[in-house]
This record gives sequence, C-alpha cells and structure tokens, in this order.
Amino acid sequence: MKRFNFTLEKLLDYKDQVLSKEKNDLAQLRAERQQREDEKAELEEKLRMSGEEYAEKAARGMTVNDITMFKNFHSALIRQIKDKEDEMAALDGRIANQTGVVVEASKDVNSLERLKDKQLEEYRFAVNKSEEQFIEEYVSVSSFRRAQ
Repeated sequence: MKRFNFTLEKLLDYKDQVLSKEKNDLAQLRAERQQREDEKAELEEKLRMSGEEYAEKAARGMTVNDITMFKNFHSALIRQIKDKEDEMAALDGRIANQTGVVVEASKDVNSLERLKDKQLEEYRFAVNKSEEQFIEEYVSVSSFRRAQ
C-alpha cells in the first residue's frame, strides 16, 4: 500500500512558518519592553542618587544657580521616566495584540494537526483492513488449493 500523505501538508507547513514568525515578533516585542523597563530603572536610580546628592549639598549650603540646576535635572529625569512608562504602556498594548495573533495562529496549526492525525488514523484503519482482506484471500486460496 502507498505511503501516508497528508493532503494539506503544504498548508500545515505554511501555518507552522506563520506561527514561528508571529512567536518571534512577540518575543521581540517582549524584549523591547524589557529594555524600556531597564532604561526606566536606570533613570529612577539616577534620580535617587541625584536626590541624595542634592540633600547632601543642601545641608552644606547651595547657591540659587545650583538649586535651579538640580531642580531642572530632576524635572528632566522625571519626564524621561514618564516617557518610558508611556512607551511601556504602548508596548503592552502591542504585546496583547500580538499574543492574540499567536493564539489564533496556534489554533490554525492545532486544527490542521488534528486533521492530519485523523487522516493518519483513517489511513492506518484502511491499511489494517487491506491486510485483513489479503490474509483472508490467502487463506481462502490456500484452502481451495488443498481441497483440490
């Protein structure tokens, strides 16, 4: 009997490729979000260290110009932190959308794989039936030859 051949193998391969691409896109988005989170943590650490430096210098006495410089620097850091949070929120939305795309692509692949399994089961059943029929014919022919 001929070899098993899934009729939608090319479509399954294509859907697998699409799923892999979508998973890679999702991983890239997650890496990008993690990078933004790391950048935000660095900015927060700069803000914390600058605050400590400001407190030390303020205790010793500072000029109005130094105070203004620190305040402007702190404002810039706070603005950058806010920007990173906004970028992370936008990335969270893109990640959520991409997760939905990956789920749908996975469903497509899974349905095709279930169909392939069903076709394989039907193929195996047909092979077994064919083998049983061959054995029955062989036994019948053998019995007939012995009888003659």
